[in-house]
Amino acid sequence: MPPEKAGFGVWPWLGLLVVLVVALVVRVVIVRTPPQPRGEHHPAVGQKLTTFHLEPLTGDSREVSIDDLDEKVTLINFWGPWCGACVVEFPHLVELEQHFRHQPGFQFFSVSSNYNPLDDTDLAENTEKFLKQQRAGFPAYRDPQGQTTIGLIKAAKEEYFGYPATLLLGKGGIIRGLWIGYIPGDETAVREAVERAIKADAEKS
Repeated sequence: MPPEKAGFGVWPWLGLLVVLVVALVVRVVIVRTPPQPRGEHHPAVGQKLTTFHLEPLTGDSREVSIDDLDEKVTLINFWGPWCGACVVEFPHLVELEQHFRHQPGFQFFSVSSNYNPLDDTDLAENTEKFLKQQRAGFPAYRDPQGQTTIGLIKAAKEEYFGYPATLLLGKGGIIRGLWIGYIPGDETAVREAVERAIKADAEKS
């Protein structure tokens, strides 16, 4: 009799079944896990930022401190020239800053950082080059020793922090919105949040 053909046996099929089950479980977890609250729904909203110190990096900028948050709605964007998501988001920030630039109750701070926020090597040069490429009409700042970033993480009780990060403050440094990372459409949410913050603070005055 001719020899029997070797079969695959049961183990490959069991392995394939395990892979399919794992894939299904992962898919269910991803679909059913609710998105993390962000923007005006971030848990940090209502908290006060108590540490704020930025130093000039490019353009006509000056050193700013916590006192500069008292009288205006403030939008702060933390980013870096090396950050891919920052590059995608940046043109929207340029448009947004242009839109609100002449509002007397609004100010914008663009905070550039290297991959290692404690390393400022070539930061000013790379940032200035990037701003020119983006045709940005605003200066950039640096966060010395990450003081402001650390203060934000503490105030927001944020376990994870990444770039880009956009922070909206009402008068007195009260957090009105926080966007960690960038999702297409964030620019619309940020713009609407800024408009609401300006209106709310104007009504209180």
